Amino acid sequence: MSRRLPSFRTSRPVGPAIPPPYQGEALVTLPTEAGMLMIPASDGVIRPYLERNGDWEPEEAALLTQFFRKGLRFLDVGANVGYFSMYVAARCPGAVIHAFEPHPVTSQVLALNAWASEADITTHAIALSAGERIVTLTTAESNLGDTRASVGAAGAMVAPAAALDEVLPDAVFDLIKIDVQGFEGDTIAGMSGMLARSPEAVIVAEFWPAALRERGLDPVVVLRDYEESGFDVRVQVENDLARRKPRDVVALCDTAGASGQVNLVLTRQR
Repeated sequence: MSRRLPSFRTSRPVGPAIPPPYQGEALVTLPTEAGMLMIPASDGVIRPYLERNGDWEPEEAALLTQFFRKGLRFLDVGANVGYFSMYVAARCPGAVIHAFEPHPVTSQVLALNAWASEADITTHAIALSAGERIVTLTTAESNLGDTRASVGAAGAMVAPAAALDEVLPDAVFDLIKIDVQGFEGDTIAGMSGMLARSPEAVIVAEFWPAALRERGLDPVVVLRDYEESGFDVRVQVENDLARRKPRDVVALCDTAGASGQVNLVLTRQR
C-alpha cells in the first residue's frame, strides 16, 4: 500500500508556508511582469532575458491567460523560480496555486519568491513522475531552466519523486502548466486520478522533440499516445491554436533545430 501524503488543501490560507533561510549562490531581484522576482545571478538565460525584457516566454503567458477563470486552481510543474506561478497569482486574483520544482537551488528560491509575493502559492521541492521515487538531475551550464531528470540515483544531484496522485490525492485543478524537459508524458501519467476529478482541466505542456529523442522516445509516438489516452491535442503556433498531424508537429519543431519546441494544449476529448 502506498503512503498517502497530506490531503490537498482547498481553503485559502493566510499565505504561503514559511520557507527556510537561504544560503548559497548570489541572488538578484528583478522587476518583472510577474512582480519582483529573485533569481540566481549565475543563470545565463532566464536572468538576462528578464533584465532586458521584464517578462519570460510571453507567448506562453498569453496562452495561459486564455484559460483564467474565477477561483482558478493552477498547477505549475517545473516551476523554476516561480515566474509563471507569480504571473498567474498577479493576474488572476484568488487563484490557488501549487508549484513543483525539484532542483535544490531553484526550489529554495521558488519558495522565497512565493513567500515574498504573499500569494496563495504552495511550493513542493519534489519531481512529479509516473511513480518513480528517486530521480537524478542534471543542469545545463548557466541555464538553471534546463534541468533534466533521469530515473534512479546515479549522480551528484538527486531529488525525491512521486506521482501527483500520491502527493495531492484529493486535488482538483483547472489549469496545468508542465515544462519538465521531455518528462511531460510521465508527469501526466501520474495524475490520472486528478484528471478524472477535473474533467474540464486544461494542460499546457511543452513538446520538445530533441529532449524526447535523448530519452529514446519517438516524438511522433508521444503525440499519438496523448491522442490515444483521450486527449484533444492542439498546438500553439504564434498566437493561434491548431490541430495538426503528429508528424507535422514534429517537423515544425525540427525546422528550428535541436532547440525547436512548441506548447501543446491538451483537453479531454468530448
